[in-house]
Amino acid sequence: MPARNCLGVPERLVQTACSLLFCVLISSLTTATDAADGVHFRIMLMEPADQPWFVRIGGYIHNDPWYLKNAVLPADADTDVAKRVAPGQFSPWFDLLTHSGGKLHPRQERAGGLAELPNITLKFDSSAAKVKHRVVIELATAADPATVVKLLEETFEGDSTSFLASPNLKQDADSLETAGEMTDRRLAWAREASGGKRIAPEKLWVQTQFWSPQRAELNEREAEVLWLLGFNVVGNTTPEMLTKFPFTQPSGHHCVEFGPGLSRLNCDQQIDLALKSAKGADRPTPFGFSDEVACRPPIGTDESALKNFRQWLKQRNIAPDELGVASLDEVQPIESPAALAKRQSENKEAANRTFTWTTRFRHESANERIKWLTESFHRGAPPNVLTSTLVADHPYFGGSGLGMGMATENSTWGGFPLSLDWFGMARDRVVDVIGIEDWLGLEYMYGPAFTWEGFQLIGFQAAMMRSGSRGLIPIISWITPSDEKNLRLKSASALCQGAKHFFYWTYGPTATSTENYWSDLRGAYDGVVHMTRQLAGAEHIIEPGQPRKTRVALLYSLSSDLWQPFGYLHMAERRLTYLSLIHDQYLVDMLTEHDVESGRLAEYDVLYVTDPCVSAATCNAVRAWVTEGGLLFGSGAPATFNEFGLPHDGLADVFGLKPGPDIKVQEGRFDVRGGLNEMPWFDEVQPLDGPAFGAMGLRVAFEATDAKNIGAFKDGTPAIFEHHYGNGHARLIATCPGVSYAKDARFSPKALAEKWPLTQREFINRQAKLSGAPPLAKLSHPVVEVGIFDSPQGTALILANFSYDPITMLEIEVPLRQAPTKVTSIETQELTFTTVKASESQIAAGYSVVVKFAVSLGWNDIVTFE
Repeated sequence: MPARNCLGVPERLVQTACSLLFCVLISSLTTATDAADGVHFRIMLMEPADQPWFVRIGGYIHNDPWYLKNAVLPADADTDVAKRVAPGQFSPWFDLLTHSGGKLHPRQERAGGLAELPNITLKFDSSAAKVKHRVVIELATAADPATVVKLLEETFEGDSTSFLASPNLKQDADSLETAGEMTDRRLAWAREASGGKRIAPEKLWVQTQFWSPQRAELNEREAEVLWLLGFNVVGNTTPEMLTKFPFTQPSGHHCVEFGPGLSRLNCDQQIDLALKSAKGADRPTPFGFSDEVACRPPIGTDESALKNFRQWLKQRNIAPDELGVASLDEVQPIESPAALAKRQSENKEAANRTFTWTTRFRHESANERIKWLTESFHRGAPPNVLTSTLVADHPYFGGSGLGMGMATENSTWGGFPLSLDWFGMARDRVVDVIGIEDWLGLEYMYGPAFTWEGFQLIGFQAAMMRSGSRGLIPIISWITPSDEKNLRLKSASALCQGAKHFFYWTYGPTATSTENYWSDLRGAYDGVVHMTRQLAGAEHIIEPGQPRKTRVALLYSLSSDLWQPFGYLHMAERRLTYLSLIHDQYLVDMLTEHDVESGRLAEYDVLYVTDPCVSAATCNAVRAWVTEGGLLFGSGAPATFNEFGLPHDGLADVFGLKPGPDIKVQEGRFDVRGGLNEMPWFDEVQPLDGPAFGAMGLRVAFEATDAKNIGAFKDGTPAIFEHHYGNGHARLIATCPGVSYAKDARFSPKALAEKWPLTQREFINRQAKLSGAPPLAKLSHPVVEVGIFDSPQGTALILANFSYDPITMLEIEVPLRQAPTKVTSIETQELTFTTVKASESQIAAGYSVVVKFAVSLGWNDIVTFE
C-alpha cells in the first residue's frame, strides 16, 4: 500500500472548470451513437482570444502508480508554435484510454462518494496567471463528434482546470464534473450539514488537511467547507485560505530516524532540519515526527547498533552463558523468525533468550531515541508546538501485535515488521501527543479485511495509550473515510477511551488525491458536524478533564505478542475479553508485565489474564496480589509459557492446577472479520452455575490439585476451575470464551450487524462483578460503550451505541462527587434528573450522589453534568 506523505504532493496544480456556449454544441450529445467504448476528449478554448494555445495534460488516479503520465495537446505544441490551436477552434482528439496505458480505472471504493474516478488536469499555456479562460470539453467514445457522451464547460480566472473521466463514459456520464462543479457541490453539502453556521471547539483539535492545492478561488471555497464543518487545525493551506479562514497550521512530517545505532548527538543534528519547518502559533499545535512508526531499521550488522545492544545487555547483568556465548561482546542479535529457527536448532534456550532480549532492546532503544528527538526539538522549537507521531494499526491487527508475528508474514505490511512498544511510548511520554489510527475500512478503503472485530478497536488502541500513561498523555485519533454512522461510532469509541483530539484523514479533495480522502463522501459531512458540535459543547469539561479511574485490569503481555505460541488466537481472545467488559460499561486498564512488576496491581480489584506467555516475575507479582485478596480470571492457557517462550509453572498454583497441561489448538482464521462464522465449534462448555456455550480456539486438559471443578466439556472433562488462594480467588476456563462471544455475535463481513450474546458476556464479566469493581455507569442496555471525564468544571459522559439500534429510552445512573444543577445531552437538550445518596462503596471512592436520568440515544452522544 502506498505511503502517505503530506509533503510529497506534486507541483501545484491550479485546477478548475470551464464554461461556454452550451447551446451551440449540445447537438453533438443528442447524436451520440453506439461506437466502440473508447475514451477520447477534445478542447475548445474560447478565451483568451488573442493568441493560439496548447494545454499540458496530467491526471490523478486512485490506484498505483497514482498519477497519469504527462502529455501536451496538440502533441509537440509546447515547442512548435505552428501546432498550437487558434481560439474558438477544437483541439485534435486525445485518446485518453491509450494514453493511460490501462490505468484509467472505473469508480473506486476507497472512500465512497461521487469523485472516485480519474481526474484529468489541464494547464493552459498562458503568460497571465489571472487571465480569464472560457473552455469547452467534449468527452466521446471515439474520435468523432457523433459519439460525444458528455459536454463540460466553464469560465474561470487562471490557467488550470480539471475534469473527471471514466473508462465507462456512457454509464458514468452524469457523474463527470469539472473542478468548479465539484467544489460547488462540496460547499453546498457543508452549508446543508452545518446549517451555514460554524460551531467548533477552541482547544481540542479537529484536524484534516488538503492534499494538492487548486487555483485560488477554488482553494478559498474549499477552505469554507472545512470552516463550516468545524475544523480548527488544517494542513497544506494556502494564503488565500488563511486570509479568510484562520485555521491553525500544523507542522512536520519530518520522517525522523530513531534506529538503534543513533547517538544522542545524531538525534540533535537530525532535529535541526525539522526545526526549520516548525511554525509557532498562539495555541498548541502539532508537529508530526513520522507516519506509522515501527522498530526499524533492525540492528543488523551496524557496529554502533551492535555496540549499543551489547552494552544494554551488560547494564542488565545478563549472564553470557544464558545466551550461549563466553562474552556478551560475542552476542549476535536475532531479529526474524527465520533467524530464530536456525539458532534454535543449535541451542533452543539460548536462542529464545537472545530473541527476547533483542526485541526488548529494540523496543527500548527506539522509544529512548524518539524521546531524545522530542527533547532536542523542544530546546529550539517555537512556542506552542507539540511533537507527535502516529503508530500503525494495520500491521498491528494484521498479525504483529506488539511483536513481529511468527507463523506467517504480516498480512498488511508483508514480512515480519517489529512494532514499537506502544505502552512504553505512552509511559515514557516519548512525544507530547501520541497518534493512533483507524484503517477499519469495512465498506471503504481496504474493506472488511482491515476491520477485524469492528470500530471499537480504535477505542482499544486509545485504551492502550491511556493505560500506559495512566491517562496523562494526550491522544489524537486519526479516522479514515467513513459515512456518518461509522465516523461517529469510531470517534465516540476513541473518545470513550481517552482520545480527545481527532484527525479526519483526509479531506482531499478526492480529485486531487490518491487515497484516504472523504471530501466527496456526503455522510462524512454530517458525521464531522455532529462530532465538532459535541466536542465544542463539552470541551470546557473534556479538555481539562481526566478519564475516570477503574479497578478492572487486563494483562497485556508483550511476551505473548512476541512468541505467539497459538498464532493469532491470543490477540483475538484478549481483545474480545476487553470488549465483553466494555459492553457492560466497565473501563479496562491494560497492564503490561512491566506495569505488574512495578506494583500497579495494587490499584485494581480484578485482573483478567488471557495471554499464554507471561514472565516469571509477573507471575510472582500476580501471586502476591491474589494472596492479598485480588480476584483473578484466566482463559485458554494463561501463563503456561514464560517470557522466553518456554513452558513454565506460571500461575498453576494460583489456579489450583498442575502445570504442563496438554493443549489442543483449533485450526482456523481468527484474524479475519467474520472468519469464525463458518468454523465449527471446537467443543461445548457447561458451567454448573449458568447456561452452556460453545468452546472455540483452545481445549486445554488441566488437572486440578485443589481447584474445584465447576464446569465441563461435552465429554465430562473438567473445563472450568475455581480456587481460593490466600485471601483471593481465581477462576479459569480451559478454552477461549471471548472468541466464543464473537462467534455467536455472527459478524457480517461488510456491515455493522453483529449482535453480542448475553451468555458469554455474563460468564466473562462475572469475576469483575464479584470483585465489586464498579462500572463507569449503570445502563439499562448493554453494548453501549461509555467513557467519563471528570474536571473541576463538571463531568462528561460519552456514549457510543454499538448495539446499532436506536434506544428510545436509555436509563442511566452515574456516581458524582457532588450533585449537579444541570444535566445536558449535547445531541438533544437539557435533561430531567434525580439524585440519590451514593452507596457506602461509592462514598469510599469519593462520590456523594448518584444521578439518575434517561436519554434517547442514536449513534453517540455526550452528556454533561455541571
